[in-house]
Amino acid sequence: MILRLGFTLLIFAIVLAFPSTAFADVAPPYNPPGVNPEPESESTQVRMLAETVVIDVKNEGDLGSARITADFTMRNIGSQPENLAIRFPISADNGRGEYPELKNLAIKVDGKQITAHRVNYPDIRYQLKDVPWAEFDVAFPQGRDVAIQVAYDLYGSGYSPHTAFYYILQTGAGWKDTIGTADIILRLPYEASPQNVIMEMQIGWAETTPGGEFQGNEVRWHFEDFEPGFDGPVADMEFALVSPKTWTSVLTEQKNVTKSPNDGEAWGRLAKTYKESYFLNKGYRTDSGGEELYRLSIEAYEKCLSIKPDDAQWHAGFADLLIGRSYWDSWMGSPSQDAYRGLDEIHTALQLAPNDPVVLEIAQNIQYMFPEGMTQSNGGYDFPWLTQTPTLVPPTPTIAPLFDPAIIPGTYQSGLVTLNNRKAQLILNLRSDFSADLETKFEGGQTEIERGTWEMGDINITLSLPGRYNQKTIFLFYVKENSNGLQAIEYPSTYSAENEEAMEFKKIGVTPRTAADTSIPTPSGPSPASQPSPLCGSAALAPLVMMIWMKRTRDRKNPASK
Repeated sequence: MILRLGFTLLIFAIVLAFPSTAFADVAPPYNPPGVNPEPESESTQVRMLAETVVIDVKNEGDLGSARITADFTMRNIGSQPENLAIRFPISADNGRGEYPELKNLAIKVDGKQITAHRVNYPDIRYQLKDVPWAEFDVAFPQGRDVAIQVAYDLYGSGYSPHTAFYYILQTGAGWKDTIGTADIILRLPYEASPQNVIMEMQIGWAETTPGGEFQGNEVRWHFEDFEPGFDGPVADMEFALVSPKTWTSVLTEQKNVTKSPNDGEAWGRLAKTYKESYFLNKGYRTDSGGEELYRLSIEAYEKCLSIKPDDAQWHAGFADLLIGRSYWDSWMGSPSQDAYRGLDEIHTALQLAPNDPVVLEIAQNIQYMFPEGMTQSNGGYDFPWLTQTPTLVPPTPTIAPLFDPAIIPGTYQSGLVTLNNRKAQLILNLRSDFSADLETKFEGGQTEIERGTWEMGDINITLSLPGRYNQKTIFLFYVKENSNGLQAIEYPSTYSAENEEAMEFKKIGVTPRTAADTSIPTPSGPSPASQPSPLCGSAALAPLVMMIWMKRTRDRKNPASK
C-alpha cells in the first residue's frame, strides 16, 4: 500500500496546484421532456379531473425513443364558459446550448384533430432563452367535461447502455385546484423488471420516480387529488432504463442459450450483455436489479468456461467483470475475494494466449486498477496476490472533517463564469441548518435563485439543488485552507470557466441567518446533517479520500470484445 499512498499524495498535490474543469463534464445532453399542458392564465376555473400518460418505449437508436400519449379530462367548474390558449414546450436547452425539439406532434380535442400554432416562451429548464412552444385554443363550457389528447415522440437521454426519459407534471399545477387522478404508465417492448428498469438508485442523470408497480410489460404509478410540485407527492417523473438496444441483446442471447445450451459462445455473449447492463459509465449498479445482473453474468461466464475452458478471451472477459466490480469496492475496504478470482482468470487467459490483443487490453486495464496484485516485469505480468497472502487494508476509522464545520456557513462569491453562453457571477449562501441558496447574477441585471441543501465530507462539501423542474444540480467543493474559500471541483456541464480561479468561491460575508429566520423556505426531507458523509476516513488519509473521488470520476475502460 506504500506505493499507492505515495502516488495518491502526488496526485492530490497536482490537483490542488492545477484544478481541472474536466470534472465539469458530468452530465449528458438532455432531450426535451414530456410536459403536462398549462393554461395561459393562473386564474382559470378549469380543473384537470384526470390524466393518463403512457410512455411507450421503442427500440430505436442507441438510447431508444418513446411515443408519449397523454389523455386529459378537463372540466370548467366555474359559473362562466372559458376560452383558453393551452400551451406546452416542444423544445428545450439540452444543457450544451442546443435546442432539440419533440417530433410528430398530434393534438385532439373531444376526438377531433386540431393544429397547434408555434409560439415562443422561455425555456422550461433554464428560463434564459425563448424556445418554441405549441399553443392551441380550447373552449370550456361551464360544467361539461372536455377531452384533450396530446401525443408526440421523445428521445432517450444519457450514455449507452443506459437511457432515461422525463415527464414534467408540475406545469399541470396551473389549473384550478388539485389534479383529481393521474396514472403514469411506462410501457416497454418486453417484460419490465428491476433488471431493465432501475428503481432504487440514481444513475447520474436520472433517478426513476419511486412507487412504481410492475405489471407485465409496464410499470405503473397512480396519484390522487394532488398538486404536483416539490411540496406534493411528486413533482416530475423520471425513468432510468437499460437501453432497449442493450436489453434486446440480452433477450436474444437468453433465447440462444435456451435453444443451444451447449453453445459456449452463446453463454459468453449472454454473460457479456448482462455485464454491459450492470456497469455504469462510472461504477456499477447497486440496486437489487443490478445485483441480480452481476450474479447472472457470473453464472453465464462459468457456464461458458465449463464448455470452453481453453478460450482465453472468455477468461479475460470474466476477469473484466470481477475486477471491474472489485475495483470500485476496494476503495472502501479490503480487496474482495472476487478481486483474487479475477486475477486468477486473467492469469489463466495470459497463459493460454499471451499475445492475444483482447487479452492484453484487459490485462493492461486490470494491472492499472490493482497494481499491487498484478505487476509488470520483463514484458509480462507477475501476480503477487496469487502467490502470497496480501496485506489487507485495515478498516478506516470514522473521524471529524479536516475543517471546522462551525465556520463553513457564510456567503461565498465566484469569479466570472459562463452559464448557457451568458456571463454570470455566482453567490452561494450556506446556512448553519444545512439549507443553501445559489444566486446567479447575469450581466444585464437578471438574477435567479435556486434553493437546496449542503452536507459535509471529510475534505469537501456537496451542494444539492433541485433545479428547475427537478433537473438536479450537484456541486462538489473542496474546502480550502482555513475554511475561507471553496474550490468547485465538480459541477454541471452548463457552467464553464476560463480558469480555476473563476470557480473558486471566496468567503465574503458573515454567517447567514437560518432559513427559519428568512423568507427562504427550509427544504423538505431529512436534514443533511443526519445523512452519512459520502467520504469518510482518517485525517491522515485525507489525500487518499480525494484520490478515491478522482478515480471514481474517471471513465472505466471496458473492452468491448468479451
